[in-house]
Amino acid sequence: MFELNQKLEVKQEILYGSVIFYIDDFYLNPNEVDEYLFKEDTPLHKIDQKPSYNNIHFEDRRLIKEDERIYDVIIFLSQLCGQKPITCSIVTNMQKFFVNEFNDYKNNIWWPHQDNGYNGIVYFSDECGTNLYSTDTTDELPDAPEHYKPWRPRENYKILKTLESKYNRLVLFDGFKFPHGVDICSDRYYGDEYRKNQVFFFQNHKYQ
Repeated sequence: MFELNQKLEVKQEILYGSVIFYIDDFYLNPNEVDEYLFKEDTPLHKIDQKPSYNNIHFEDRRLIKEDERIYDVIIFLSQLCGQKPITCSIVTNMQKFFVNEFNDYKNNIWWPHQDNGYNGIVYFSDECGTNLYSTDTTDELPDAPEHYKPWRPRENYKILKTLESKYNRLVLFDGFKFPHGVDICSDRYYGDEYRKNQVFFFQNHKYQ
C-alpha cells in the first residue's frame, strides 16, 4: 500500500539556516493510497472542541488510524530530518470551505501555527500548498480553538516561502522554526472538492 518509489530523488533547499526537503513522485502507487486514505465519511476534526465553526463555515476532516504498513515511511522520514516521530499513526487532512463572508481568503490567511518539530506533508491535491511565515508579525498567533478563529489578517504576516502543492509530492520542513498554514490561494476548494494531504509529525527535543 505505502510502497515508496524506488527512484526517489531528494531535493533540498536552505531557508534561514533550515533544510527543507522535497520529493516528487513519493509513493509508487499514489492513486491506491489516495483511495484508501480519503473518504467522504472521514471524521470531522476536533468536532467536540467548543466553540467551533467546523461543519458550519467549513469542513475540516482528519483520519487518525493505526496501520503498521506506514511504519517504513515514518522511519525513512525520521532518518531524513533527524527527529523522532510524535506518532506512528496515519494522519490526514481534508478541507473544503463554504462560500460566505467568514471565508475571506483574499484578506486573511488560514490558521498560522507552530508544531513541535519537522512536519512532513504528502499532497494529494495540486493547488494550495503551505505557507511558511516569519515570526516577526504584528499579530499574535491565535490563542483560541483552531476552528473558532482560524483566519488571521493577511497584512500582519510576511510569507517567507510558499511550498507549492503537487500531487504525490512530499515536503518536509521545520514546523517549529516556521509558523505555517494552508495557502488558500483560490476558490477551488469552495465547493465539493476537498484539499487533501497526508501529514507526519516529528519532535525536536531541543524545543522542549
